[in-house]
Amino acid sequence: MRMTLVARQPTRITMTSVIFNYGTVVLSIIAFLLTAIALCTPSWQVVYAREIRQWVQSGLWLSCQTRPNGMYSCTYSFSHDDFNTYFSDEVSGFRTPAFYPWQRTLFHIYLISQGFALFSLICFCVSVSQRDSKLPSILRVVFLILAALIAIGCLVTFAVFSYMVEYRFFHVSVSGIYEKHRGYSYYIALVAVLFYVAAIILGTLQCLLSARGNSTISRQNINSSLQSDFFEYQYHPNRQTEESYEDRFAMRTLPPVPKKQTMF
Repeated sequence: MRMTLVARQPTRITMTSVIFNYGTVVLSIIAFLLTAIALCTPSWQVVYAREIRQWVQSGLWLSCQTRPNGMYSCTYSFSHDDFNTYFSDEVSGFRTPAFYPWQRTLFHIYLISQGFALFSLICFCVSVSQRDSKLPSILRVVFLILAALIAIGCLVTFAVFSYMVEYRFFHVSVSGIYEKHRGYSYYIALVAVLFYVAAIILGTLQCLLSARGNSTISRQNINSSLQSDFFEYQYHPNRQTEESYEDRFAMRTLPPVPKKQTMF
């Protein structure tokens, strides 16, 4: 019975490791998609300008406005040359620019975070095809940690810059000044970071369980090998007939129990 329980322990560890493995990749995919949604939407800063009756949404590379007639228009910028009208000295004196250089920089850094997350998914595919190697699983956790750290750094930077006076308010005219608020895109990116952290925890546990399972299996293989060698030595038909004195003394059978003698 003891041998049966020991044999089931590596199986239980292996099943838990597989569950953690696939749980890590599911959480990583969810975090990757949520971050992509946050980057593709403009609602990082939202303000309603009553003077012009418009909702203005400012993203990292996309800025959208709702016209009074209901029309929805957007402008985008990937570099300074794409949209630099509001950066001129004449216009920026009385109206807020649609984009700032730090927003574009954060967008590019966020793309690096997405690249690390993509590398972690590639490492998962490699770990499935190469189950004996531990390196892909370790690299997957490392890439997830890098992606999470970069995303957290971008969120903290955006929170600090968006609270500064020169970036916190929307200027329509000299008297029309409105405060910007963080929109749903920022909170989607925040939820994505939480999924990254959960994926890192599961990935770390999976690596620890995998290492523990491999060590347990190796110890059992050594024990089974020793036992098989002992039985092969004891019951092998071609075993040498001449044995040492210690072997004959250790393996000899006990003498039979003497019978009771009755006295007449």
